[in-house]
Amino acid sequence: MQAGPLRLDLFHRDAALDDRWLALHPREFALLWRLAETPGRTVSHRALLADVWRLSIEPGTNRVAVHVARLRGKLAAVGLERLIATDGAGYRLDPASAPSCGLDSTAAMRDGDRYLIEEKAAMATQADEKRVETRLDDSGIMHVRLNRPDKMNALDPAMFAAIIAAGESLMERKDVRAVVLSGEGRSFCAGLDTASFARAPDPDEPALTDRTHGDSNAYQQVATIWRKLPMPVIAAVHGVCFGGGMQIASGADIRVAAPDTRMAIMEMKWGLVPDMGGYHLWRGLVRDDVLRELVYTNREFSGEEALRLGLTTFVADDPLAKANAIAATIAQRNPDAIRAAKRLSNRMHDERGEDMLLAESEEQAGIIRQPNQIEAVMAGMAKRAPNFGDAS
Repeated sequence: MQAGPLRLDLFHRDAALDDRWLALHPREFALLWRLAETPGRTVSHRALLADVWRLSIEPGTNRVAVHVARLRGKLAAVGLERLIATDGAGYRLDPASAPSCGLDSTAAMRDGDRYLIEEKAAMATQADEKRVETRLDDSGIMHVRLNRPDKMNALDPAMFAAIIAAGESLMERKDVRAVVLSGEGRSFCAGLDTASFARAPDPDEPALTDRTHGDSNAYQQVATIWRKLPMPVIAAVHGVCFGGGMQIASGADIRVAAPDTRMAIMEMKWGLVPDMGGYHLWRGLVRDDVLRELVYTNREFSGEEALRLGLTTFVADDPLAKANAIAATIAQRNPDAIRAAKRLSNRMHDERGEDMLLAESEEQAGIIRQPNQIEAVMAGMAKRAPNFGDAS
């Protein structure tokens, strides 16, 4: 596909002017590709969020502007800073405005600096509104923290979008060994922000039955994304964990709760059923009749009781410290074997016995005698810390 004078290469997910590649980020490439599909026509912010980010609800951040600024900065380096235009309602590819040459010109570099300044300003604004914070530490543990403490991390449209974006950004990360999911402030997540009850549905909003994120809708994706990630997720739960917060925590592989955590499958209080992936995620965790009682009555229970029921894995006075310790142990294991074990765990409740037996053998065949597996053996024999490469 062409974007003005640029050639878009879907295989490499990059754009080139003559023989010069722009080194686009995958999201920048997807954004440019979407605009190139309708040259000369404005694509709205909502359409870009839906087509590029797969978001059915509009987040309270300026992520589109940030990525457009980054993309323009790279275009400016090859004299194509005017290729993407805006009229305020959205963005359009404007091939007629792109010069035929001007590679690395002084003007192009000046415009590149201008767009870099715009990007920094946009990112500063976005940081002020950031609903989910992420940080990768030196051991390969990604710390994901819900960051709406004034509302006990309650879920509004912007929070839904931010959680999905944070989770989906980790899908292709080979360097992340484990994820620790926690909440800033007094609580993990208080569930749905009750102010959202008064929000009138947007006429363009997908139906609940639309599968906008693979097997899930957007509301389910905030919980199921953590189970879909290739690396283990450990949730540290404290304060309040109600309704949607309970289902988000249930998406983790392992849950650590403070003993006095207040927990509930709360939806029945509002005349609703749990519909954020809970029934899918609770299989194998809690006995059928116990789950029915918790759903039908929406009664509150503590972290201590959650441990007895099977809804949490550990109870700890400092759940975040315990979650970090578990993640640190996982980070010292073969990342290829860890990811294979998660794939097997995700399948075992749905597959027939003979299919699981074959799946075990297939996963093992892909791991054995590979560099990370050999390193696990050598480190064990030498009684030293392993030095694994990124997951394959």
